[in-house]
Amino acid sequence: MMNLKANLKKAWSLWDNFWFAPQNLLGLAFMRIVLCATLLYMSAMRFYNMQFFTDESWVSKANALLILPELGRPGFSWNFWPDSANSPMLTVSVVLFALLILGIGGRILMALAWVINAGFIYRNYPVNFGADVIGALFLFYMIFTNSCERLSVLNLFREKRTFKSSDAISSMMIRMMQVQIMAIYAYTGWEKLKGASWWDGTALWSVLANPQMTTMDFSFLREIPWVIPVLGYTTILFEVYFPPMVIWHKSRHLWLFMGLMMHLGIGIFMGLMPFATVMLSTYFLFLSPIMLQEKIVSKLDFSRN
Repeated sequence: MMNLKANLKKAWSLWDNFWFAPQNLLGLAFMRIVLCATLLYMSAMRFYNMQFFTDESWVSKANALLILPELGRPGFSWNFWPDSANSPMLTVSVVLFALLILGIGGRILMALAWVINAGFIYRNYPVNFGADVIGALFLFYMIFTNSCERLSVLNLFREKRTFKSSDAISSMMIRMMQVQIMAIYAYTGWEKLKGASWWDGTALWSVLANPQMTTMDFSFLREIPWVIPVLGYTTILFEVYFPPMVIWHKSRHLWLFMGLMMHLGIGIFMGLMPFATVMLSTYFLFLSPIMLQEKIVSKLDFSRN
């Protein structure tokens, strides 16, 4: 009985430490910068496509949510402003993301930025890409973190060079984001296994052979056809096994490097760089803060960060 009680107490302690123990916030700060910079870019690009967020897009404001599947349809839209106010709201969004990149505003500005960003997403959901949806997802998690504690311009004016660790809610959200990105990869990997083209190795060719989906001509790959199935099978292995391989410290850096190469390839050769940077921003949560401090921060001479 005593052994059972001791084991339960130990298990609870491990569970509690996993979710709520204080963590160094340097990785979260790097994620904030990359994620918010990407969202700033995407928000600025909406200025050039403002017609998508008015009735000119054939989606009226009253029917905007009806486009969504009934199962996933929200009870209300965050798009609370009239279409005539799109430009001012988009300007506010850009300013908020700029401040957050600099580490100014914390949870409050993060929440305001998310509300406006979500409003534009719900105004005309079909025109959004994966970067919009996944970026908004991780931005929501960031609302509950003290992500501006590190790598903030405000730290330049601090007299003390010591920084707080994460509070309990921030620690939990960091873990949630780690679990979320692992779930995204594993789900997409298993979904690929449902497609016959992924099994026969031709799935990527349907993309690379389409000039509307790539930034260069890949027809030369006809001369080296083995490349296509190798890349396809490697993609599936990477995604399906991402969770255990990043959890195991001996394979973590290898898997993160594979992800870096994969997303840079998608970003450069398919023109989907915002999606790449949104996904890669989460990688900082798996890297050692000591390594980030020594390899990046110290070289940039952020003496107060």
